[in-house]
Amino acid sequence: MSTPCPRTAGRRRPGFTLIELLVVIAIIAVLIALLLPAVQSAREAARRAQCTNNLKQIGLAAANYEAATSSYPPAMLFTFPSIGFQSMVHLCPYLEQGAIYNATNFSLAYFFPANYTIAGTGFSTLFCPSDPSAFATNPLQYGPPTYMQFHSHYSGVVGPWNAWGAVAGPTGLPITDPALPTYAKGTIIAGGNIRVSSVTDGTSNTMMYTENGHGVFTQSSQGYLHQWNVGQPTDWCLETRFPPNWGRHYSDPANDPSNTALAQWAAYDAMSFHPGGVNAAFCDGSVRFLKDTIDSWTIPAPQINGLPTGTSRASAPGGEDYGLTVATGAKVGVYQALSTRAGGEVLSADQY
Repeated sequence: MSTPCPRTAGRRRPGFTLIELLVVIAIIAVLIALLLPAVQSAREAARRAQCTNNLKQIGLAAANYEAATSSYPPAMLFTFPSIGFQSMVHLCPYLEQGAIYNATNFSLAYFFPANYTIAGTGFSTLFCPSDPSAFATNPLQYGPPTYMQFHSHYSGVVGPWNAWGAVAGPTGLPITDPALPTYAKGTIIAGGNIRVSSVTDGTSNTMMYTENGHGVFTQSSQGYLHQWNVGQPTDWCLETRFPPNWGRHYSDPANDPSNTALAQWAAYDAMSFHPGGVNAAFCDGSVRFLKDTIDSWTIPAPQINGLPTGTSRASAPGGEDYGLTVATGAKVGVYQALSTRAGGEVLSADQY
């Protein structure tokens, strides 16, 4: 009979000690910490590329609109009895959104019941994926809250300032002030009537659309800002009065403790959720990234006045807002020059 093998006294089963397990967990945590920024950066790069593509589509649509109608899309047209639709609605046929365009009643202002459903009909070209408010809706501000409102993350560039006003037309109803093109220096302005031939600064040096940073604003403000179909200035107007993302960085506790300047100007400032700047579509169909540090004129405190050094408010005989008058020799920054269609500035690509 065979003799059984004796058990080895004190023999331990293989496994990890607590210290070894903690070391492995620490190594994994370090690797995750190292990889997470790279993953986030890659995701933002993809989102920024989609935003660039959206603006390219909008810019090409505006160019095709100009080719078909001999004018860039109007930022707003007066429609019975007052405010009509903004440029994005006019661009719908050139953005493969003919159904939305055909469903719009252009003989009535945007706030008539016949146009309620347009507000809640959005499409992906309107939304920057980096903006947390992308694809979000709010209750309609000018009708029953059972209807919803989409918002656009892109607005037309009116120039360094917005010139805005109306006069009585032949029937007594308001029409766009015919003098506005003289004072509105951009390409997407109220009333339209801006042709590519009037872009004498060069199509590659003139902006059309850029980002409005809709998600920067509070939830209560988002409802009535950047409504994608509405022709109010806070929906379609972007100025280059302040540099990109000024509204995200502004702070002046000494002169403006209540941030009144933000309430006045932030809705018209180009902003985005891309680190360091904003995307902008140009008249030549290109899209370029404009850094927050781009050369810009100086607006001294208190900035609530919105008056750059060397400028004054333009007088308007009928109460219209003609914006600013720039004194001879006053500094006009590269950013402002990119927003004018016929300012006569000489710019090179290495300036922005």
